Amino acid sequence: MINDQTGGKLQETLDFARKNNDGSLKRCIDRLNKVDEVLGTETTVFNDFAPKSFEFVRKKNDKFCGNGGIIYHGKHDGYGSGGAPTFSVCVGKTNGWAIHT
Repeated sequence: MINDQTGGKLQETLDFARKNNDGSLKRCIDRLNKVDEVLGTETTVFNDFAPKSFEFVRKKNDKFCGNGGIIYHGKHDGYGSGGAPTFSVCVGKTNGWAIHT
């Protein structure tokens, strides 16, 4: 289960996504949970500087296993073309949330 350290921002963003019929954030959370289940890890989610985006750290037995982001892409960042405000690049045009590691 995700350890939410966002002070409510994750739930607010999940509500925003649901209101806009966008299931991509929920799918990202579900994938992180599934990996935790399979690997026996714990993922902690934190706020990111980019709008509606998050960073995460994965640990197993308190040892670092990996990190990344759940980044919100759309018109505001050129659909993941690498521009501000996310500064994250996607291989193809992306609208919604994507996991970056």
